[in-house]
Amino acid sequence: MEISLSKGEIELLMRLYKRGGRSSLEELGIDKSKAAAWAELLKERGLVEVLEKRDEFLVLTPRGLKHLEEGLPEEKLIRILESRGGRANLNELKSFMEDDELNVAIGEGRRKGIIQLEKSNGRVTLTLIREEVPEREILEKIASRYVKPEEIDKEVFIGLKRRGLIDVGEKTFIELSLTERGWAAARGDVKIVEEIGKLTRDLILSGEWRKRKLKVYNVKAMPPIVYPGKPHPYLQFLEEVREILIGMGFVEVKSPIVEAEFWNFDILFQAQDHPAREVHDSYQVAFPSTGADLSNYIELVERVKRTHEDGWNTGSRGWGYSWSFDIARRLILRSQTTAASARTLAAGLEIPSKIFAIDKVFRPETPDKTHAIEFHQCEGVVLAEDMNVRHLMGFLAEFAKQLGFREVKFKPAYFPFTEPSVEAYVKHDQLGWIEIAGSGLFRPEMLIPMGYDYPKVQALAWGIGIGRLAIIKLDLDDIRELHSQNLDYLRKAPLRR
Repeated sequence: MEISLSKGEIELLMRLYKRGGRSSLEELGIDKSKAAAWAELLKERGLVEVLEKRDEFLVLTPRGLKHLEEGLPEEKLIRILESRGGRANLNELKSFMEDDELNVAIGEGRRKGIIQLEKSNGRVTLTLIREEVPEREILEKIASRYVKPEEIDKEVFIGLKRRGLIDVGEKTFIELSLTERGWAAARGDVKIVEEIGKLTRDLILSGEWRKRKLKVYNVKAMPPIVYPGKPHPYLQFLEEVREILIGMGFVEVKSPIVEAEFWNFDILFQAQDHPAREVHDSYQVAFPSTGADLSNYIELVERVKRTHEDGWNTGSRGWGYSWSFDIARRLILRSQTTAASARTLAAGLEIPSKIFAIDKVFRPETPDKTHAIEFHQCEGVVLAEDMNVRHLMGFLAEFAKQLGFREVKFKPAYFPFTEPSVEAYVKHDQLGWIEIAGSGLFRPEMLIPMGYDYPKVQALAWGIGIGRLAIIKLDLDDIRELHSQNLDYLRKAPLRR
Protein backbone atom coordinates (compact mmCIF):
# COMPACT_ATOMS: atom_id res chain seq x y z
CA MET A 1 0.00 0.00 0.00
CA GLU A 2 1.29 3.44 -0.90
CA ILE A 3 0.22 7.08 -0.73
CA SER A 4 1.14 9.73 -3.32
CA LEU A 5 1.91 13.13 -1.80
CA SER A 6 3.53 16.30 -3.05
CA LYS A 7 6.83 17.48 -1.60
CA GLY A 8 5.05 20.18 0.44
CA GLU A 9 2.49 17.73 1.82
CA ILE A 10 5.27 15.35 2.89
CA GLU A 11 7.10 18.20 4.62
CA LEU A 12 3.97 19.26 6.52
CA LEU A 13 3.19 15.66 7.50
CA MET A 14 6.70 15.06 8.91
CA ARG A 15 6.81 18.36 10.80
CA LEU A 16 3.47 17.55 12.38
CA TYR A 17 4.79 14.08 13.29
CA LYS A 18 7.89 15.59 14.98
CA ARG A 19 5.65 17.85 17.06
CA GLY A 20 3.77 14.91 18.54
CA GLY A 21 1.04 14.75 15.91
CA ARG A 22 -0.69 17.99 16.93
CA SER A 23 0.20 21.63 16.23
CA SER A 24 -1.19 25.00 15.20
CA LEU A 25 -0.34 26.36 11.75
CA GLU A 26 1.78 29.14 13.27
CA GLU A 27 4.01 26.71 15.16
CA LEU A 28 4.99 24.56 12.17
CA GLY A 29 7.56 27.01 10.82
CA ILE A 30 6.11 26.95 7.29
CA ASP A 31 4.57 29.81 5.35
CA LYS A 32 1.05 29.96 6.78
CA SER A 33 -0.80 30.18 3.45
CA LYS A 34 1.14 27.23 1.98
CA ALA A 35 0.67 25.19 5.15
CA ALA A 36 -3.08 25.82 5.08
CA ALA A 37 -3.32 24.67 1.45
CA TRP A 38 -1.26 21.51 2.12
CA ALA A 39 -3.31 20.78 5.24
CA GLU A 40 -6.55 20.84 3.23
CA LEU A 41 -5.04 18.35 0.73
CA LEU A 42 -3.91 16.05 3.54
CA LYS A 43 -7.37 16.33 5.07
CA GLU A 44 -8.94 15.16 1.78
CA ARG A 45 -6.66 12.09 1.89
CA GLY A 46 -7.70 11.31 5.46
CA LEU A 47 -4.23 11.94 6.91
CA VAL A 48 -4.91 15.09 8.92
CA GLU A 49 -7.78 16.66 10.85
CA VAL A 50 -8.14 20.42 10.56
CA LEU A 51 -9.75 22.09 13.57
CA GLU A 52 -10.76 25.74 13.93
CA LYS A 53 -10.50 27.22 17.41
CA ARG A 54 -11.65 30.68 18.41
CA ASP A 55 -9.85 32.24 21.33
CA GLU A 56 -10.38 35.55 23.05
CA PHE A 57 -7.33 37.71 23.68
CA LEU A 58 -6.62 41.18 25.00
CA VAL A 59 -5.71 44.12 22.81
CA LEU A 60 -4.66 47.66 23.67
CA THR A 61 -7.04 50.44 22.67
CA PRO A 62 -5.61 53.66 21.13
CA ARG A 63 -5.68 55.16 24.64
CA GLY A 64 -3.90 52.10 26.02
CA LEU A 65 -1.19 52.39 23.34
CA LYS A 66 -0.77 56.08 24.17
CA HIS A 67 -0.37 55.36 27.89
CA LEU A 68 2.05 52.52 27.13
CA GLU A 69 4.23 54.96 25.22
CA GLU A 70 3.84 58.10 27.34
CA GLY A 71 3.13 56.51 30.72
CA LEU A 72 -0.02 56.02 32.77
CA PRO A 73 -1.32 59.12 34.57
CA GLU A 74 -0.37 57.59 37.94
CA GLU A 75 3.15 56.89 36.63
CA LYS A 76 3.52 60.52 35.62
CA LEU A 77 2.34 61.56 39.08
CA ILE A 78 4.92 59.26 40.69
CA ARG A 79 7.73 60.78 38.62
CA ILE A 80 6.66 64.33 39.52
CA LEU A 81 6.44 63.51 43.25
CA GLU A 82 9.85 61.77 43.13
CA SER A 83 11.39 64.88 41.56
CA ARG A 84 9.96 66.96 44.43
CA GLY A 85 11.15 64.75 47.25
CA GLY A 86 8.05 62.56 47.44
CA ARG A 87 5.71 65.34 48.47
CA ALA A 88 3.94 68.17 46.64
CA ASN A 89 1.05 70.60 46.92
CA LEU A 90 -1.98 69.96 44.65
CA ASN A 91 -1.77 73.46 43.14
CA GLU A 92 1.87 72.83 42.21
CA LEU A 93 0.95 69.62 40.40
CA LYS A 94 -1.58 71.45 38.23
CA SER A 95 1.28 73.20 36.46
CA PHE A 96 2.68 69.81 35.37
CA MET A 97 -0.48 67.91 34.38
CA GLU A 98 -3.81 68.70 32.73
CA ASP A 99 -6.79 68.69 35.12
CA ASP A 100 -8.43 65.58 33.59
CA GLU A 101 -5.19 63.58 33.66
CA LEU A 102 -4.36 64.75 37.19
CA ASN A 103 -7.79 63.73 38.46
CA VAL A 104 -7.32 60.22 36.98
CA ALA A 105 -3.82 59.98 38.47
CA ILE A 106 -5.02 60.97 41.94
CA GLY A 107 -8.04 58.64 41.78
CA GLU A 108 -5.96 55.65 40.65
CA GLY A 109 -3.13 56.55 43.03
CA ARG A 110 -5.40 56.55 46.08
CA ARG A 111 -7.19 53.36 44.97
CA LYS A 112 -3.87 51.51 44.67
CA GLY A 113 -2.28 52.98 47.78
CA ILE A 114 0.39 54.82 45.78
CA ILE A 115 -0.27 58.24 47.33
CA GLN A 116 -1.78 59.72 50.45
CA LEU A 117 -3.75 62.99 50.60
CA GLU A 118 -3.59 65.41 53.50
CA LYS A 119 -5.78 68.50 53.88
CA SER A 120 -4.63 71.36 56.10
CA ASN A 121 -5.60 75.03 56.11
CA GLY A 122 -7.39 74.67 52.79
CA ARG A 123 -4.36 73.12 51.11
CA VAL A 124 -4.14 69.59 49.73
CA THR A 125 -0.78 67.82 49.90
CA LEU A 126 0.10 64.56 48.16
CA THR A 127 2.66 62.19 49.62
CA LEU A 128 4.22 59.30 47.69
CA ILE A 129 3.89 55.99 49.54
CA ARG A 130 4.99 53.38 46.96
CA GLU A 131 6.18 53.41 43.36
CA GLU A 132 4.97 50.14 41.85
CA VAL A 133 2.32 50.26 39.09
CA PRO A 134 1.53 46.65 38.15
CA GLU A 135 -0.62 47.76 35.15
CA ARG A 136 2.56 48.84 33.34
CA GLU A 137 3.84 45.27 33.12
CA ILE A 138 0.42 44.00 32.00
CA LEU A 139 0.15 46.58 29.21
CA GLU A 140 3.62 45.62 27.97
CA LYS A 141 2.69 41.92 28.04
CA ILE A 142 -0.51 42.54 26.06
CA ALA A 143 1.42 44.58 23.49
CA SER A 144 4.05 41.85 22.95
CA ARG A 145 1.99 38.63 22.75
CA TYR A 146 -1.48 37.08 22.90
CA VAL A 147 -2.80 37.33 26.43
CA LYS A 148 -6.08 35.69 27.35
CA PRO A 149 -8.43 37.54 29.72
CA GLU A 150 -8.12 34.78 32.34
CA GLU A 151 -4.34 35.21 32.43
CA ILE A 152 -4.53 38.48 34.36
CA ASP A 153 -6.08 39.33 37.73
CA LYS A 154 -9.83 39.85 37.45
CA GLU A 155 -9.82 43.18 39.32
CA VAL A 156 -6.95 44.51 37.19
CA PHE A 157 -8.82 43.41 34.04
CA ILE A 158 -11.99 45.21 35.18
CA GLY A 159 -9.99 48.34 36.01
CA LEU A 160 -8.16 48.49 32.68
CA LYS A 161 -11.41 47.82 30.79
CA ARG A 162 -13.22 50.53 32.77
CA ARG A 163 -10.48 53.03 31.92
CA GLY A 164 -10.74 52.18 28.22
CA LEU A 165 -7.14 50.94 27.99
CA ILE A 166 -7.84 47.38 26.83
CA ASP A 167 -10.46 45.53 24.86
CA VAL A 168 -11.23 41.89 24.13
CA GLY A 169 -10.52 40.65 20.61
CA GLU A 170 -11.08 37.32 18.96
CA LYS A 171 -8.67 35.23 16.88
CA THR A 172 -9.24 32.06 14.92
CA PHE A 173 -6.49 29.45 15.32
CA ILE A 174 -6.12 26.54 12.90
CA GLU A 175 -4.97 23.39 14.68
CA LEU A 176 -3.84 20.25 12.85
CA SER A 177 -3.72 16.71 14.20
CA LEU A 178 -2.67 13.41 12.60
CA THR A 179 -5.30 10.76 12.02
CA GLU A 180 -4.53 7.03 12.44
CA ARG A 181 -3.72 6.86 8.75
CA GLY A 182 -1.55 9.95 9.08
CA TRP A 183 0.42 8.38 11.94
CA ALA A 184 0.96 5.22 9.86
CA ALA A 185 2.23 7.22 6.89
CA ALA A 186 4.54 9.39 9.01
CA ARG A 187 6.00 6.32 10.80
CA GLY A 188 6.67 4.59 7.49
CA ASP A 189 4.06 1.85 7.93
CA VAL A 190 2.57 3.11 4.66
CA LYS A 191 4.85 3.90 1.75
CA ILE A 192 4.86 7.55 0.63
CA VAL A 193 5.57 8.26 -3.04
CA GLU A 194 6.46 11.83 -3.92
CA GLU A 195 4.18 13.28 -6.57
CA ILE A 196 5.32 15.80 -9.11
CA GLY A 197 2.89 18.44 -10.24
CA LYS A 198 4.86 19.77 -13.21
CA LEU A 199 6.32 17.77 -16.06
CA THR A 200 9.59 19.52 -16.91
CA ARG A 201 11.86 19.23 -19.95
CA ASP A 202 14.62 17.57 -17.87
CA LEU A 203 12.23 14.91 -16.53
CA ILE A 204 11.16 14.05 -20.09
CA LEU A 205 14.70 13.94 -21.57
CA SER A 206 16.09 11.85 -18.75
CA GLY A 207 13.18 9.43 -18.74
CA GLU A 208 12.86 10.05 -15.00
CA TRP A 209 9.17 10.82 -15.47
CA ARG A 210 8.53 7.09 -15.89
CA LYS A 211 9.66 6.48 -12.28
CA ARG A 212 7.74 9.36 -10.78
CA LYS A 213 4.11 9.66 -9.76
CA LEU A 214 2.36 12.49 -11.61
CA LYS A 215 -0.20 14.52 -9.69
CA VAL A 216 -3.77 13.82 -10.76
CA TYR A 217 -5.75 16.98 -11.58
CA ASN A 218 -9.51 17.22 -11.41
CA VAL A 219 -10.29 19.16 -14.56
CA LYS A 220 -13.94 19.44 -13.48
CA ALA A 221 -13.07 21.28 -10.26
CA MET A 222 -14.27 24.87 -10.15
CA PRO A 223 -11.52 27.49 -9.99
CA PRO A 224 -11.44 29.96 -7.10
CA ILE A 225 -13.72 32.97 -7.48
CA VAL A 226 -11.73 36.08 -8.38
CA TYR A 227 -13.17 39.58 -8.04
CA PRO A 228 -11.17 41.86 -10.34
CA GLY A 229 -11.30 45.63 -10.10
CA LYS A 230 -14.09 47.19 -12.17
CA PRO A 231 -16.10 50.41 -12.34
CA HIS A 232 -19.00 50.91 -9.95
CA PRO A 233 -22.24 49.54 -11.55
CA TYR A 234 -23.91 52.96 -11.41
CA LEU A 235 -20.96 54.64 -13.14
CA GLN A 236 -21.10 51.95 -15.84
CA PHE A 237 -24.81 52.70 -16.32
CA LEU A 238 -24.18 56.45 -16.63
CA GLU A 239 -21.51 55.75 -19.22
CA GLU A 240 -23.98 53.57 -21.13
CA VAL A 241 -26.50 56.45 -21.14
CA ARG A 242 -23.79 58.81 -22.35
CA GLU A 243 -22.88 56.45 -25.21
CA ILE A 244 -26.54 56.08 -26.25
CA LEU A 245 -27.06 59.84 -26.45
CA ILE A 246 -23.81 60.36 -28.36
CA GLY A 247 -24.95 57.58 -30.70
CA MET A 248 -28.20 59.52 -31.24
CA GLY A 249 -26.15 62.54 -32.35
CA PHE A 250 -26.07 64.56 -29.11
CA VAL A 251 -23.06 66.56 -27.87
CA GLU A 252 -22.32 66.72 -24.11
CA VAL A 253 -22.21 70.11 -22.34
CA LYS A 254 -21.24 71.10 -18.79
CA SER A 255 -21.99 73.77 -16.17
CA PRO A 256 -20.67 74.54 -12.66
CA ILE A 257 -22.13 72.87 -9.55
CA VAL A 258 -22.27 76.23 -7.71
CA GLU A 259 -24.50 78.19 -10.03
CA ALA A 260 -26.06 81.67 -10.24
CA GLU A 261 -29.84 81.79 -9.84
CA PHE A 262 -29.85 83.63 -13.18
CA TRP A 263 -28.79 80.49 -15.07
CA ASN A 264 -30.66 78.05 -12.84
CA PHE A 265 -33.98 79.96 -12.77
CA ASP A 266 -34.24 83.45 -14.31
CA ILE A 267 -33.23 82.66 -17.90
CA LEU A 268 -35.71 79.75 -17.75
CA PHE A 269 -38.53 82.25 -17.15
CA GLN A 270 -38.99 81.01 -13.60
CA ALA A 271 -40.30 83.89 -11.47
CA GLN A 272 -38.13 85.11 -8.60
CA ASP A 273 -41.00 84.52 -6.15
CA HIS A 274 -41.60 80.97 -7.39
CA PRO A 275 -41.74 78.46 -4.47
CA ALA A 276 -38.99 76.29 -6.00
CA ARG A 277 -36.55 79.17 -5.49
CA GLU A 278 -37.01 79.25 -1.74
CA VAL A 279 -34.38 77.63 0.48
CA HIS A 280 -36.58 74.55 1.07
CA ASP A 281 -36.46 73.67 -2.65
CA SER A 282 -32.87 74.61 -3.44
CA TYR A 283 -29.62 74.86 -1.46
CA GLN A 284 -28.51 78.48 -1.17
CA VAL A 285 -24.80 79.10 -0.62
CA ALA A 286 -24.23 80.80 2.75
CA PHE A 287 -20.85 82.38 1.92
CA PRO A 288 -20.44 84.03 -0.45
CA SER A 289 -24.19 84.29 -0.93
CA THR A 290 -23.90 86.46 -4.08
CA GLY A 291 -21.20 87.40 -6.52
CA ALA A 292 -21.94 85.63 -9.81
CA ASP A 293 -20.28 87.52 -12.66
CA LEU A 294 -22.84 88.40 -15.33
CA SER A 295 -20.89 91.31 -16.83
CA ASN A 296 -20.44 89.50 -20.16
CA TYR A 297 -24.21 89.11 -20.54
CA ILE A 298 -25.47 92.68 -19.92
CA GLU A 299 -27.82 92.75 -22.92
CA LEU A 300 -29.14 89.23 -22.21
CA VAL A 301 -29.74 90.12 -18.55
CA GLU A 302 -31.68 93.24 -19.59
CA ARG A 303 -33.84 91.22 -22.03
CA VAL A 304 -34.54 88.57 -19.34
CA LYS A 305 -35.42 91.35 -16.86
CA ARG A 306 -37.90 92.93 -19.32
CA THR A 307 -39.40 89.52 -20.14
CA HIS A 308 -40.04 88.81 -16.44
CA GLU A 309 -41.54 92.26 -15.82
CA ASP A 310 -43.75 92.87 -18.88
CA GLY A 311 -43.02 90.16 -21.46
CA TRP A 312 -40.71 92.34 -23.63
CA ASN A 313 -41.05 91.24 -27.31
CA THR A 314 -42.15 87.67 -26.58
CA GLY A 315 -45.92 88.20 -26.86
CA SER A 316 -46.22 87.45 -23.15
CA ARG A 317 -47.38 89.76 -20.34
CA GLY A 318 -44.50 88.52 -18.16
CA TRP A 319 -44.89 87.96 -14.44
CA GLY A 320 -45.74 91.58 -13.60
CA TYR A 321 -43.23 92.26 -10.81
CA SER A 322 -40.04 94.25 -10.32
CA TRP A 323 -37.18 91.91 -11.27
CA SER A 324 -34.13 91.97 -8.94
CA PHE A 325 -30.56 91.77 -10.28
CA ASP A 326 -29.31 90.96 -6.76
CA ILE A 327 -31.50 87.84 -6.58
CA ALA A 328 -30.26 86.76 -10.00
CA ARG A 329 -26.66 86.97 -8.72
CA ARG A 330 -27.32 84.75 -5.69
CA LEU A 331 -25.36 81.50 -5.59
CA ILE A 332 -27.02 78.11 -5.13
CA LEU A 333 -26.15 74.46 -5.64
CA ARG A 334 -27.40 73.64 -9.14
CA SER A 335 -30.89 72.13 -8.81
CA GLN A 336 -31.31 71.13 -12.47
CA THR A 337 -29.02 70.41 -15.42
CA THR A 338 -31.21 72.75 -17.50
CA ALA A 339 -28.73 75.38 -16.29
CA ALA A 340 -26.09 73.73 -18.52
CA SER A 341 -28.48 73.83 -21.49
CA ALA A 342 -29.34 77.49 -20.82
CA ARG A 343 -25.66 78.52 -20.72
CA THR A 344 -25.01 76.68 -24.01
CA LEU A 345 -28.09 78.14 -25.73
CA ALA A 346 -27.17 81.65 -24.55
CA ALA A 347 -23.70 81.26 -26.09
CA GLY A 348 -25.37 80.61 -29.47
CA LEU A 349 -26.06 77.24 -31.10
CA GLU A 350 -26.16 76.32 -34.75
CA ILE A 351 -29.52 75.16 -36.06
CA PRO A 352 -30.07 72.24 -35.92
CA SER A 353 -28.20 71.11 -32.77
CA LYS A 354 -28.61 68.38 -30.17
CA ILE A 355 -26.98 68.74 -26.73
CA PHE A 356 -27.13 66.81 -23.45
CA ALA A 357 -25.75 66.96 -19.91
CA ILE A 358 -25.33 64.21 -17.31
CA ASP A 359 -24.36 65.66 -13.96
CA LYS A 360 -25.20 65.96 -10.27
CA VAL A 361 -27.97 68.21 -9.00
CA PHE A 362 -29.02 69.00 -5.44
CA ARG A 363 -32.48 69.40 -3.89
CA PRO A 364 -33.68 69.32 -0.25
CA GLU A 365 -35.86 66.24 -0.77
CA THR A 366 -36.99 63.79 1.90
CA PRO A 367 -34.93 60.67 1.06
CA ASP A 368 -36.97 57.57 0.20
CA LYS A 369 -36.95 54.74 -2.37
CA THR A 370 -37.25 57.13 -5.32
CA HIS A 371 -35.90 60.45 -3.95
CA ALA A 372 -32.44 61.64 -2.88
CA ILE A 373 -30.98 65.03 -1.95
CA GLU A 374 -28.02 64.56 -4.32
CA PHE A 375 -28.64 62.76 -7.59
CA HIS A 376 -27.76 62.67 -11.29
CA GLN A 377 -29.99 64.27 -13.88
CA CYS A 378 -29.81 63.79 -17.62
CA GLU A 379 -30.78 66.87 -19.63
CA GLY A 380 -31.37 66.84 -23.37
CA VAL A 381 -32.20 69.62 -25.83
CA VAL A 382 -32.96 69.42 -29.56
CA LEU A 383 -32.83 72.84 -31.28
CA ALA A 384 -34.31 72.81 -34.79
CA GLU A 385 -36.97 74.26 -37.06
CA ASP A 386 -40.57 73.04 -37.19
CA MET A 387 -40.41 70.75 -34.13
CA ASN A 388 -43.45 69.72 -32.07
CA VAL A 389 -44.41 67.60 -29.06
CA ARG A 390 -44.68 64.43 -31.16
CA HIS A 391 -40.97 64.74 -32.00
CA LEU A 392 -40.27 65.17 -28.29
CA MET A 393 -42.13 61.98 -27.32
CA GLY A 394 -40.41 60.17 -30.17
CA PHE A 395 -36.96 61.10 -28.87
CA LEU A 396 -37.85 60.00 -25.32
CA ALA A 397 -39.41 56.73 -26.51
CA GLU A 398 -36.33 55.97 -28.64
CA PHE A 399 -34.01 56.74 -25.72
CA ALA A 400 -36.01 54.41 -23.44
CA LYS A 401 -35.97 51.73 -26.14
CA GLN A 402 -32.17 52.01 -26.48
CA LEU A 403 -31.92 51.40 -22.72
CA GLY A 404 -34.08 48.29 -23.02
CA PHE A 405 -37.45 49.61 -21.79
CA ARG A 406 -40.49 48.61 -23.78
CA GLU A 407 -43.33 50.21 -21.82
CA VAL A 408 -43.29 54.02 -21.89
CA LYS A 409 -46.24 56.34 -21.41
CA PHE A 410 -46.76 60.10 -21.29
CA LYS A 411 -49.19 62.48 -19.62
CA PRO A 412 -49.65 66.27 -19.73
CA ALA A 413 -47.80 68.31 -17.10
CA TYR A 414 -46.84 71.86 -16.17
CA PHE A 415 -43.28 73.27 -15.96
CA PRO A 416 -42.50 77.01 -15.77
CA PHE A 417 -40.23 77.08 -18.82
CA THR A 418 -41.90 74.65 -21.26
CA GLU A 419 -45.26 74.68 -23.07
CA PRO A 420 -46.68 72.19 -23.91
CA SER A 421 -45.17 69.97 -21.21
CA VAL A 422 -45.33 66.21 -20.66
CA GLU A 423 -44.12 63.73 -18.04
CA ALA A 424 -42.64 60.39 -19.14
CA TYR A 425 -43.07 57.14 -17.21
CA VAL A 426 -41.54 53.64 -17.48
CA LYS A 427 -42.71 50.39 -15.86
CA HIS A 428 -40.89 48.85 -12.85
CA ASP A 429 -41.86 45.29 -11.86
CA GLN A 430 -42.01 46.07 -8.12
CA LEU A 431 -42.62 49.82 -7.96
CA GLY A 432 -45.04 50.09 -10.86
CA TRP A 433 -45.00 53.12 -13.15
CA ILE A 434 -42.12 55.48 -12.28
CA GLU A 435 -41.81 59.06 -13.53
CA ILE A 436 -38.42 59.40 -15.22
CA ALA A 437 -38.61 62.70 -17.09
CA GLY A 438 -40.17 66.11 -17.16
CA SER A 439 -40.16 67.48 -20.70
CA GLY A 440 -41.63 69.97 -23.12
CA LEU A 441 -40.94 72.70 -25.68
CA PHE A 442 -39.08 75.76 -24.37
CA ARG A 443 -41.37 78.76 -24.07
CA PRO A 444 -40.89 81.89 -26.24
CA GLU A 445 -40.06 83.83 -23.02
CA MET A 446 -36.92 81.70 -22.83
CA LEU A 447 -35.87 81.36 -26.49
CA ILE A 448 -36.58 84.88 -27.81
CA PRO A 449 -34.40 86.75 -25.22
CA MET A 450 -31.53 84.41 -26.21
CA GLY A 451 -31.89 85.52 -29.84
CA TYR A 452 -33.66 82.58 -31.47
CA ASP A 453 -36.32 83.03 -34.20
CA TYR A 454 -39.35 81.63 -32.37
CA PRO A 455 -41.74 80.03 -33.41
CA LYS A 456 -39.80 78.99 -36.52
CA VAL A 457 -37.05 77.59 -34.28
CA GLN A 458 -38.20 75.32 -31.47
CA ALA A 459 -36.30 73.60 -28.66
CA LEU A 460 -37.39 70.20 -27.34
CA ALA A 461 -36.11 69.64 -23.81
CA TRP A 462 -36.25 67.00 -21.11
CA GLY A 463 -34.75 66.37 -17.71
CA ILE A 464 -34.47 62.70 -16.77
CA GLY A 465 -34.05 61.47 -13.20
CA ILE A 466 -31.46 59.01 -14.44
CA GLY A 467 -31.12 57.38 -11.02
CA ARG A 468 -34.68 56.07 -11.25
CA LEU A 469 -33.85 54.40 -14.57
CA ALA A 470 -30.67 53.00 -13.03
CA ILE A 471 -32.48 51.19 -10.19
CA ILE A 472 -34.58 49.39 -12.78
CA LYS A 473 -31.63 48.44 -14.99
CA LEU A 474 -29.50 47.33 -12.01
CA ASP A 475 -32.39 45.36 -10.47
CA LEU A 476 -32.56 47.49 -7.31
CA ASP A 477 -35.64 48.77 -5.53
CA ASP A 478 -34.15 51.75 -3.66
CA ILE A 479 -32.37 54.73 -5.24
CA ARG A 480 -30.13 54.99 -2.16
CA GLU A 481 -28.52 51.66 -3.10
CA LEU A 482 -27.02 53.25 -6.23
CA HIS A 483 -24.16 54.58 -4.11
CA SER A 484 -23.75 51.34 -2.18
CA GLN A 485 -20.35 50.53 -0.65
CA ASN A 486 -21.44 46.98 0.16
CA LEU A 487 -18.44 44.95 -1.04
CA ASP A 488 -20.44 41.75 -1.48
CA TYR A 489 -22.87 43.53 -3.84
CA LEU A 490 -20.09 45.37 -5.70
CA ARG A 491 -18.04 42.20 -6.20
CA LYS A 492 -20.96 40.19 -7.56
CA ALA A 493 -22.47 42.94 -9.71
CA PRO A 494 -21.98 41.99 -13.38
CA LEU A 495 -19.64 44.00 -15.56
CA ARG A 496 -21.99 45.74 -18.01
CA ARG A 497 -20.84 46.19 -21.61
